[in-house]
Amino acid sequence: MAEVKSSGALAERMDVALHGLCQPLTVLQCRLALGELIGKPEAMREALREGLRECGRLNAVVGTMREMLQQSMVTEESERA
Repeated sequence: MAEVKSSGALAERMDVALHGLCQPLTVLQCRLALGELIGKPEAMREALREGLRECGRLNAVVGTMREMLQQSMVTEESERA
């Protein structure tokens, strides 16, 4: 029963983290598309700068998800022992 509860909590946390990826991914896509659409060097540089910032946000969320999974695996191992 504890394992089901643990899996459910992990699923909820992962759902929240995945939802958190949507906004920075959309911003990244829009920034890059606008830079390409405008086509001027300064617009492209700005799109790259903003795209890199959004990549940082994405990496942070992915890092959090990775930590959640690692923590869940450690918890499951300790419950089995």
